[in-house]
Amino acid sequence: MTYKSLELAALEDFRLEGLEIGVTSNCNFKCDYCCAYNRDDGQALDSREIIRILEGLPELKRVRLSGGEVTLKFRDCEEVVAYCASRGISTQLNSNASLLSESRIDRLEKAGLTDLHVSYNFTEAEAFSRYYKQPVEVYAKIQNNLRRCAEKSFNTVVETLLFEETAGRLAAIHESAYGLGVRIHEIQNSIRMDHTGWSGIAARDQLKAAVEELVKAKREDMALYFTCMDRFVDELGLPRQEGVYYSNCIDGKTQLHLHGNGDILICELCHPVVIGNIYAGTELSEIYRNRPQALDDYLNRLPCPALDALFPSKV
Repeated sequence: MTYKSLELAALEDFRLEGLEIGVTSNCNFKCDYCCAYNRDDGQALDSREIIRILEGLPELKRVRLSGGEVTLKFRDCEEVVAYCASRGISTQLNSNASLLSESRIDRLEKAGLTDLHVSYNFTEAEAFSRYYKQPVEVYAKIQNNLRRCAEKSFNTVVETLLFEETAGRLAAIHESAYGLGVRIHEIQNSIRMDHTGWSGIAARDQLKAAVEELVKAKREDMALYFTCMDRFVDELGLPRQEGVYYSNCIDGKTQLHLHGNGDILICELCHPVVIGNIYAGTELSEIYRNRPQALDDYLNRLPCPALDALFPSKV
């Protein structure tokens, strides 16, 4: 399955095709955006338990391992990736890449990793250090790891959050990632999170200008994916061209989030509503046939926090 296959396909019905699993809620970074929703509660799932859960989901197409920082539990990630590869399930590892090494990268490739997804929001070590509260030298380590990963058989994807901090620097970030050998750049539109108080999103005109500038600067052999923008591409008149994709939002529709304590959430980031718990009788394999009320309400309304922020009259 190619990168973003689930998000680029037309949505035909609601069924569980993708599962994002919170391997750990702990993280070695402390950024404003992530810390706004990261539970950091010590809850975790080990590889044996994750594999047991996945064995009951024969129709699953993709597993995303997220956190926290997943490589704090590297061996568990490696074992889950190998299991998924044996079943033909695509795997995505969401990481800040600071704890990777040449040997770990080789092991992930050998296990059969499909996609490595790395946050990349800065082009200068000092700015990176201030935002993430990390030593300056960590930035060079991440860049070196990205260079190594870009040479591997799995997809290496850098994700940039489009918010006030990055809106005027997307083209520079794009060029920096390209120089590291990365050929897939994903832009995650920032989402106002009322449940946490985080509201550093880009304004409508700022977002439009940032996207237009980035698409104009896009390297020919670089793929650009824009997330959480599909619902207002036409209304903002965002540019469409070859190699530029506006992904469909599938959270709650064909993808759910499994937290370390067994909670099933519609989406931990933008709609952190618990719709059940696998240890309290909720069957993931049946969840779209026997929808919990909160999931049914969500699907009937199909809310979009990004749309709410830019076009409040639309919902």
